[in-house]
Amino acid sequence: MSPSDTTGADPDKRRVADAAERAEVAAERSAAAEARAESAEEGAERAESQATEQARRAEQEATAVAIESDELLLEEQSRRTAAQVSEDRPFGVPGRPVGQGSPLRHGFVFAAGGLLAYGLARAVVTVEHELLLVLLAAFVAIGLDPVAGFLVRRGLRRSVAVAVIAVVALGAVGGFVAAAVPPLTGEASQLVDEAPHYAKQLKDKHTTLGRLNLRFHLTDKVNKQVSGGGSSAAGGLLQVGGVVLSATFETVVVFVLIIYFLADLEAIKHAIYRLFPRHRRPRVGLLGDEVIARVGGYVLGNVFTSIVATIGNYVVLLLLGVPYALVLSVLVGVLDLVPLVGSTVGGAIVGLVALATVGTTAAVITIVYHVVYRLLEDYVLNPRVLRRTVDVKPVVTVLAVLIGGALLGIIGALIAVPAAAAIQLILTEVVYPARDEAAVGV
Repeated sequence: MSPSDTTGADPDKRRVADAAERAEVAAERSAAAEARAESAEEGAERAESQATEQARRAEQEATAVAIESDELLLEEQSRRTAAQVSEDRPFGVPGRPVGQGSPLRHGFVFAAGGLLAYGLARAVVTVEHELLLVLLAAFVAIGLDPVAGFLVRRGLRRSVAVAVIAVVALGAVGGFVAAAVPPLTGEASQLVDEAPHYAKQLKDKHTTLGRLNLRFHLTDKVNKQVSGGGSSAAGGLLQVGGVVLSATFETVVVFVLIIYFLADLEAIKHAIYRLFPRHRRPRVGLLGDEVIARVGGYVLGNVFTSIVATIGNYVVLLLLGVPYALVLSVLVGVLDLVPLVGSTVGGAIVGLVALATVGTTAAVITIVYHVVYRLLEDYVLNPRVLRRTVDVKPVVTVLAVLIGGALLGIIGALIAVPAAAAIQLILTEVVYPARDEAAVGV
């Protein structure tokens, strides 16, 4: 090998050697860094375990102190120390759960649960009537929520919107009372003035009242009530007065509850949604809002059809000359709120009044009108008005009204259809998908 080749090879060897040395140094530094990282991680773990152990010991010591000296728990600072109060937990750290495997614990839980269920059932039966009033108020408040939302979107505050709704409702009730009281008082005074004439007809065998008196002994029963049964008559009057007073008080209570529910409906919804686990709350909120929207749409749609029934009945009664047209029309509209049977009962009442005051022709015309309107409402108005809110099959509607009426009376019949719509929504969105996923898993 020539000297020039040796000279050219030495720098290359030196560069290779230097590179190898630098790589070795880098590897050593990397190993040292990894060793320091592992040492730091071990130190952090030791520090965390030490902190956990210290916290546990502090908890044990605080609990031991509290157990040994019950007097300390009478002081707020001692309680805060024993409970380990912090900013995140203003009422302290929850205690350890009771052992799950204790037979005594299971027996006690079952016994306490059974007693609690029995007590709740007894309480529900005791306050059944009051709970029905609360349910009715909540139902009406949910139905009026779309109106309140409409006013809020127009710039009004929630409280102002609720006040506007309350004033309008009071105005409507006041208008009905103003329209109903004068005819009723006039009819009562007319009855008193014509009492002698009716008394003569009762004694005349050739009149309708006379024949009824001979058949049912009306005069003898009246005389018995007046002479020998004065106390029972007075008791009956007191009972009627008590019923009227109770109905008035319950109406006021329901009206006040409606205002409170309508004003705090958002807070009530949020409180109910928070009862569910956090990961389920968004879906529960969507389903709950949809149920409330369907109930509100049903109530507003039902009110709309009742208004149509009131206006149509009022026009027919005015044309026929039937007295008390406004009162009877409002009564028909209120009864029309009850599904299936409400409009039929209202039509029967109007027909009887028309028969007694005007004649047979007027009665037949009113009955025919109510039959035609019932068909129009069932096959034209309700499908168009309620299609987008409560899309419930007719057979489901009939069954829901029958079951609701049997369980809760008129209130049950009122809320039966939206309750069926809510159950149908839950079945469609929750129960059926869960069953389908279970079938796929199997």
